[in-house]
Amino acid sequence: MRSPDSQPSDGLTRRRLLVSSVGISAGLSGCLSRVPGGRADAVDSVKLEGEGGSQVLWKYPQTEAVSKGEEDGIGYASVTLEGKRNDGSELRFRLNSTVGEIAASPEYEDYQADWFRFRIGPPSAYTAQHVFEMSVQPPPWPDLDVGYDDRGGRKELVVEAKDVGSDGTVVFPVQFLSAGGVVPDTFVCSFAVQASEPGVLGETVRAQGTGFLEPGSVG
Repeated sequence: MRSPDSQPSDGLTRRRLLVSSVGISAGLSGCLSRVPGGRADAVDSVKLEGEGGSQVLWKYPQTEAVSKGEEDGIGYASVTLEGKRNDGSELRFRLNSTVGEIAASPEYEDYQADWFRFRIGPPSAYTAQHVFEMSVQPPPWPDLDVGYDDRGGRKELVVEAKDVGSDGTVVFPVQFLSAGGVVPDTFVCSFAVQASEPGVLGETVRAQGTGFLEPGSVG
């Protein structure tokens, strides 16, 4: 696996990225990625939810082994609700994208992530009544694009790495701050990833999934 510490880091990745829900609607452009095997084939993902709604975990592609909970396939993605401030005004999440290596069965160990994207945000009813901020502490590598997207009145944070080109794990925290001290009962979260097998004839796959987290489940 290519070490994250060996990657160059510019000013964007070294500073804390902060976006506000007030007056911001930043749609991200489509992904232009390395595709060794040509057009990407869509594969199914298996969604596993943590106890109490504190985590959503997606494994892909869907195989009989994955459905039984075994570590098989190409990789996984997860959104985990890790904790909250005592007054309820702050929530902490962890996002994880893993492709290849120990998370994959032998035939998929050399797959690499081309790009990944996470979306997370409260329901539209909460957005309409409350002011909030979400921030990301970016990893040393890869570079992340961060912004808000507005989907029918529901603002969600979009975190995207457009040029990964490596196997392994990328983990980074997300913080939610409520200006009024009221946090939503539910968060909608989703992921999308494209992974490729190295080489001119390597295959390329794309997976995606959606799930829900419940802040009340975490102390």
